[in-house]
Amino acid sequence: MEHSAPDPMGAQVALLGARMLERAGELADEMVERIRAAVPVYRSGDVITVAELRRTCLANIDFVFGPMGHAPALASPESRDNGRRRAQAGVPLTAVMEAYRVSARFLWESLAEPAATGEVAPEAALRAASEMWLVLDTFTQEMADGYREEVTSQTLSREAERSAVLQALLEGRLGDADIYEAADILRLPAQGPYVVVAAQVLEPGRHAFARAEGLLRPLGVASAWRLLHDAEVGIARLPGAHPRVAALADALEAATEGHIGISPRYPDLRGTAEALKLARIALRGAYDGQRVTVFDRDPLAVAAAGAPQVMRTVARATLGTLDQVTDRDRALLLDTFGAWLDADGSADRAAAALFCHPNTVRHRLRRLQDHTGRSLSQPRELAELTLAFEIDRRITDPAH
Repeated sequence: MEHSAPDPMGAQVALLGARMLERAGELADEMVERIRAAVPVYRSGDVITVAELRRTCLANIDFVFGPMGHAPALASPESRDNGRRRAQAGVPLTAVMEAYRVSARFLWESLAEPAATGEVAPEAALRAASEMWLVLDTFTQEMADGYREEVTSQTLSREAERSAVLQALLEGRLGDADIYEAADILRLPAQGPYVVVAAQVLEPGRHAFARAEGLLRPLGVASAWRLLHDAEVGIARLPGAHPRVAALADALEAATEGHIGISPRYPDLRGTAEALKLARIALRGAYDGQRVTVFDRDPLAVAAAGAPQVMRTVARATLGTLDQVTDRDRALLLDTFGAWLDADGSADRAAAALFCHPNTVRHRLRRLQDHTGRSLSQPRELAELTLAFEIDRRITDPAH
């Protein structure tokens, strides 16, 4: 039967470790004082009590010196749990790491003292130091891993809570007593004005905006978002005494290729479910030529999208006679009419936009009047023709 060769140096190192363990209580008390002096968050005892800190110090001393001279520990469940507890208590990771550095310096000083006084051979002290630093690296890494695991778990839990609260708001399922708590969870001001944004997602499960909250924060807009199967929906709180939606709309339009609908402003989160309905109507009113529709800024677009089947019937009744011309002529007449509307009824400005003569614009408009039987000089008939035009260009837009 073979026996492993004796390890005299290992025996000296083990003896040194045992001597350090005999002083564990004394070392723990001194370590606590050094940590509290160096790291302010531990000083008051409000976040981490002195008793809890001492218990952790004792555990670390045992973890470092217990296996010394034998087999250094390669895992530290206690340190991992300690990291989780510090994260739960809200101690910053930088403060926890500083406390571990203070502890490591103190333990090294305590271990070097017997070598300095000649109580142990320098070789034994050097080997003990190597083992100690290996163990310190292990439990520092385990602590950091445990801390990050807890932070990740808390983050996921908070996001799940935010998502559930936001969904309840969007569905109108929160009672009056829950509104202020909901605002706190969503990190929104308790009072408006708010708007709801409904943004087209180009593929199921794909965000319309990369980071909507961060996108709007520089504008002073606080927001909370939820990705649904067909749209990304957000509640945005507008800033200032006289908030305007224009800056919000511009920022959102620049951040996505899809269409966006924005509800009217509303003062209280209890109005979120109704605002979502209006935002979705506004979203249906958007098209490639006007990718953002603001409900109370674009009434014609909203009317065109309000009841899709009814609106299609209205458009056919008004523009149906254009079926008598070719598709090219139909598009030419309606594009000219749209340019004339955008030019506030000016044939000259419409002609400049279309790169043609003003008389060409007037001729096309007369043809449109002849085919539809509606006069552009009669306000009611002009309104009917304009509404039909708004409906038609959304029907023919590929996104619709």
